[in-house]
Amino acid sequence: MNLPDGLLGWQWAVTGWGIYSIVMVWALKTAPWYKVKNDKNAQHVWFGAAFLLILLWSMSASISGGFSFHFLLMTTITLMFGPQFALMAMTLGLLGVTINGEEGWGMFGLNALLMGSIPIVLTWWLYKLAYRYLDRNFFVYVFLNGFLAAGLGSLLAMLSAAGVMYWGEVYSYEELRYNFLIFIPMLVAPEAFLNGFIIASLVLMKPEWVSSFSDADYLKGK
Repeated sequence: MNLPDGLLGWQWAVTGWGIYSIVMVWALKTAPWYKVKNDKNAQHVWFGAAFLLILLWSMSASISGGFSFHFLLMTTITLMFGPQFALMAMTLGLLGVTINGEEGWGMFGLNALLMGSIPIVLTWWLYKLAYRYLDRNFFVYVFLNGFLAAGLGSLLAMLSAAGVMYWGEVYSYEELRYNFLIFIPMLVAPEAFLNGFIIASLVLMKPEWVSSFSDADYLKGK
């Protein structure tokens, strides 16, 4: 979901931009650039994924209060490219819809944190935990890292947005309960299914596009 401009005070906008800037500096400094520097195919896949985000996020559904909902697809992007490049793709996607006039610049940083950074971090954290502590097989990868991570990421992003609106004194709990929270279950399940389906399809047909997946780890000898 996206928070529209004017919904929160300038303090929230400045805070969002400040934290987002720190996150992006980290991403730019720590990204494994060597993996894509001379790999034209990887660069094309990344730009294609970022363009897909622009298209997907442009197809949003609006409800009362100016909120718009759309699929995040952050779990898929994170598993494909890693957290740093996922943050960059998310930024490019959000830039695209903002330049098209569908979102405002004031809430850009806060929206990037809510619908980008939160699900990206959660997805990567779950992936690392599963890789370390669970059996490495195709089903664990797809259902845990794909379906479950996407669903939890979407849930946490929307609950965080609700928390921001509550603490920002935009809406009371009762207003959020009947006008926002009620939509969360209807969005979490499709987000989980879409990401899980895409990841399953990619690791079967284009595993070289998914940097977090390895045949040796998840398929060989299973």
